Amino acid sequence: MQYIFNVNEGIYEYVKLGRDYSFPSPPTKRCHNPKCNKIVNFRRHGFYERYYNSKEYKGKIVIRRYICPLCGCTISYIPHFCLPGFINALSHIFEYIYNSFYRKGSINSVIKQLNLKYDLQFSRQILYYYRKKFIKNIDTIQNGIRQIIHGVKLPDKTLKNVEKARNVLATVIREYPDIHSFSQKYYQATTKTFLAK
Repeated sequence: MQYIFNVNEGIYEYVKLGRDYSFPSPPTKRCHNPKCNKIVNFRRHGFYERYYNSKEYKGKIVIRRYICPLCGCTISYIPHFCLPGFINALSHIFEYIYNSFYRKGSINSVIKQLNLKYDLQFSRQILYYYRKKFIKNIDTIQNGIRQIIHGVKLPDKTLKNVEKARNVLATVIREYPDIHSFSQKYYQATTKTFLAK
């Protein structure tokens, strides 16, 4: 299980401090293991590394792990600029998806412009993958949005998924100008990312 936490200092400070970063204290919460399912005081349980790719930083970052003292299940705390399960920066992924629907020109021109902006090398295949996942998950994404934005008006069910996706993106941008805040709330409400399987 992964939890997202805010890194107010930014990626540079997070990477610089590494294991010395002031990670959240071990949580007191219900263990996610169905066989345990008890409220416990999790303990620190070391670190692991994962790749992160953004304009600001490309390389490995440290992730803090905690363990249930009763059953041994672990949880990880992921910094808010990451999207669990993906190495590319959340903000870049979302901007690529958004621009694939709203920017004029071909997909190749969108990729070229954004790669220049971020000094990255996202391929056309990666963009298509993100876009396809977003469209495929659109009904699930709408259900998640209903949980975090009460009274939100979402696209009509009769629309095609591509049009629903375009409308949902507009709603997300309007309600959450900071995509990190949306991603964090969505993940807390659904325990999944908006690109999850």
